[in-house]
Amino acid sequence: MAEFAKERTFELFQKDFPRWLVNVHDPVELFRRQPSYLVSQVYCIVGALVCLAHALHRGGRWPFLWFASTFAGLLIEGAVYLSPFGETIWFSPTVIDLFGQRIPFFIIFVYPFFYYQAFWAVSKLQLKCRWSEHIAVGLLVVLFDLPFDMVSVKFLHWTLHNTEQMFAERVYSAPWTLLLFFFGSTFTFSYAFRHLRKLFEKRPAPATTNDPFAIRSTIPVELAASIGTAIVSVSLGSTLFLAVNYPLHTLLGISNKIVAVGVFLCVATIFWKFDRKSNRRLPFKQSLLDHLLTVFAVGHFWLYLVFAVFLNPQEASSIGRHQPIGDCRNQRTFLCLDSFRKDDFDFHCLPKPPKEGSYWYTICGTPFENRAEFVFVLMVITFVATLIQRTVHYDYDVRFKVYEFVKKSSATGTKAKKLK
Repeated sequence: MAEFAKERTFELFQKDFPRWLVNVHDPVELFRRQPSYLVSQVYCIVGALVCLAHALHRGGRWPFLWFASTFAGLLIEGAVYLSPFGETIWFSPTVIDLFGQRIPFFIIFVYPFFYYQAFWAVSKLQLKCRWSEHIAVGLLVVLFDLPFDMVSVKFLHWTLHNTEQMFAERVYSAPWTLLLFFFGSTFTFSYAFRHLRKLFEKRPAPATTNDPFAIRSTIPVELAASIGTAIVSVSLGSTLFLAVNYPLHTLLGISNKIVAVGVFLCVATIFWKFDRKSNRRLPFKQSLLDHLLTVFAVGHFWLYLVFAVFLNPQEASSIGRHQPIGDCRNQRTFLCLDSFRKDDFDFHCLPKPPKEGSYWYTICGTPFENRAEFVFVLMVITFVATLIQRTVHYDYDVRFKVYEFVKKSSATGTKAKKLK
């Protein structure tokens, strides 16, 4: 373990840890240092597998949705990995790391877990306006992502570039810009998944059902549409994010927080307008997997609330890749030991700070500035999310039941008259 914890420059890191496709670490030691991180990884992987089982059970386009969201996640993380602007996010080591320890294996499962549960919930709403459907998917993914980012950054699951302006404004450790980006990318993902299939069809098949997840094309067409959806969502989502954020923040000087909150309020209002005219009806009989998926979706929020209540971020430590320590005159690249922000980490658990030039080193978690406030915010998020999931999946207007009762009674009466 002492060898693993040794400080390394970038060159020494590449020498000691060859750029293998797969790197494996000791899960026991990782759990000892960051228990919340390992539990979070397992939960995301299991949640994604539950979504996959649900997709295979439902059939239709649901398995292709799972595949498309997984591929979109690979593209997003790959874009970060291949970014010409250098590294801005550093993940702590996990049990299985990919591509020279740049991408943790579990992150691949985060996207199908987050995306799939949102699509499944929105499908229950039967919205008349497809634009509001895409908005709803984006908002649910942002809601799902918010506690994930808040706790993950605070508990050192990953660290962000210390002086990157895009990450400067945060809501309890979670950058506003990341939330806005994920809304844009999932909004475009939803739109592309719904419409891109038509471009690959030589002759669009006539619709025999109103179910948007019914397969109307061949398997190759569905696969091509899924891959195209992932590609379009990343590129077009990034463009949409820049189209909103650049003029408002960069040119006009409006803070990222105000931009993000303004966008979320506007799109939420649009969604509310059209949800009032939705075609919601009594659900079909829900299977065990339907209930299990809902439990995992709600459990996601409770998990991070439990972390914040019972675990202490100052007891966490991360040994691994972090922002290189270097010359304070070049803070766009290096972490300056004299002036870095200590909101999420410092070096209090070490005899002395890492040396200049270090790329692989140890960082130590810091206490909550206001634990009660952090927990209260997570409690509010958890309450809202639980209520949304309960309402979407189980709470239906009594008028639907009356309508079904009248419909059955009418059918029974008509049948009785015919028998007479």
